Amino acid sequence: MSALATLLSPRFLGARNTLARSERRGLYAGLALGGFLFWLGLFALMYYMVGQFWVIEGFGPFLARKLLEMFLASLFVLLTFSNVIAALSTYYLSDDLGLIMGLPVSRTTFHYGRFLDTLVQSSWMMAIFGLPLFLAYGLRMDAGPTYYFALLVAIPSLLVMATSFGVVTATLMVNRYSAQRTRDAMVSLALMLIAGLFVQMRALRPERLVNAQEFESLAAYLSELQLPAPTLFPPRWASEVLAATLLYSPFPWIEAALLVTGALASAGIARWTVAWGFDTGWSLSQEARAARFYRSSGFDWMVRVLPPSWRAMAGKEFRIFARDPSQWSQVFLLTGVCAIYLVSIHSLPISSFQGAVLRAMKQAVAFLNLGMGGFVMAAIAARFQFTAVSREGRAWWVLRGAPIEPAVMLRAKGVLGIIPMTVVGMVVVVGSGLLLEAPAGLLALEAATTVALAYGISGLAIAMGALWPDFRADTAARAASSPAAVLFMVVALVLVFVVLTLLAAGVWLYLRAGGQSWPWAILPVGMAFAVCILAGRWPIGRAAEILWARGL
Repeated sequence: MSALATLLSPRFLGARNTLARSERRGLYAGLALGGFLFWLGLFALMYYMVGQFWVIEGFGPFLARKLLEMFLASLFVLLTFSNVIAALSTYYLSDDLGLIMGLPVSRTTFHYGRFLDTLVQSSWMMAIFGLPLFLAYGLRMDAGPTYYFALLVAIPSLLVMATSFGVVTATLMVNRYSAQRTRDAMVSLALMLIAGLFVQMRALRPERLVNAQEFESLAAYLSELQLPAPTLFPPRWASEVLAATLLYSPFPWIEAALLVTGALASAGIARWTVAWGFDTGWSLSQEARAARFYRSSGFDWMVRVLPPSWRAMAGKEFRIFARDPSQWSQVFLLTGVCAIYLVSIHSLPISSFQGAVLRAMKQAVAFLNLGMGGFVMAAIAARFQFTAVSREGRAWWVLRGAPIEPAVMLRAKGVLGIIPMTVVGMVVVVGSGLLLEAPAGLLALEAATTVALAYGISGLAIAMGALWPDFRADTAARAASSPAAVLFMVVALVLVFVVLTLLAAGVWLYLRAGGQSWPWAILPVGMAFAVCILAGRWPIGRAAEILWARGL
């Protein structure tokens, strides 16, 4: 136990020093406050949803139980994928493995240390998204102490089983393929799974489940709620235990025993698998990634439209994007987001309104889609452009000494991210406008604003990513989840709000004057575009000066 505590102590000491001595303590405090407010908002939403299901006469307990079962099944699948990726990073790709392998630490102690590390890294999903739902169930349904005791047994058991499955899968896969390729493949598969799950859930139209009158019969209604769950499926055991304590039914001792023994057995299997395959897997993980695309002339052709001083840096970014599956696989997630949003817009009950009210509501929704488009573009910029400087890692000194202007280098690195931002923004904003039959003038204004917002958000992302780079992040996803990235999202959403406000003021002035005083109406619209252009140009130049002055 002392050796295990020593092995885990750097994690705790590093976190403590970061909070106590870092210059970003104020940023961390703001992030913690924002996360707590988000958690409270999610709890309020879950409390309301559980209440709406619970009050349905005759079907309340059944609906509440099905909702719990569906949530546990979905969360367990996502946790399993997350644990596979986390196990690959902690067991086979961590930077400190070279040091630990030379220490007098037994493989058993090493395994349990990495197992706990993997468990903690992947359990945040259950803490953020699961805990509000479980508390909402307990408070809304007046659960007794038995329910909370069952939570302390069921949830840790699910976490241990998901982590064990992730460790076993990671070890088996790295004994066949390199760890880096395996992690990239799992990230791509996880993104496709999440995108497909979101699209499928939205296509089922879950809002119908609270209204049984929309179905032809009771059998049709119940068939929509059936979720096929095998008998030997851990989330089913957990849902049986929790539902029994919520509804004051006889306690399912068999399912509870399956949870506990399943957690212990899966942990033992993970230990034996690591003892068998760790040495071979770690040796294979040292294999370098093959550079298959660096000689392709297609990338040189793609950057010909850019200024000559930009082409070398932009071509490098395109090659890195093509070589890294964790980058280009984001396309699947973006496709799922666009599909979900367009299906949701198409399902809006706006057709129930007639006449002038219908036209006004359609135009209002089409205009407000700019806000959703701006939010999606900000999320894309946080993933691709905010992390552009951080992705250089230890090779940053190469660019630092290259004969290229700092501002030119930053702008060239941001070219790649503008393409998906503009495409997704156009699909979300203009596509929803076409579904809502918005007038041509409004569609043209939305398209132009989308391009301007893409330019402005891109400039903010590149600049703030250069001001707060994280060269120690092993993946772009980790850099995109930093406190500085959250601050960028806040600033980007403020920009979107300012632009929408100015556009709304211009439209209001135009409609108030009956279309006669368009020069006054065009003034706030021009200010909106000027704000986007300013946000896209000035921050990058200033950030380049500060970054180069730091001498990193």
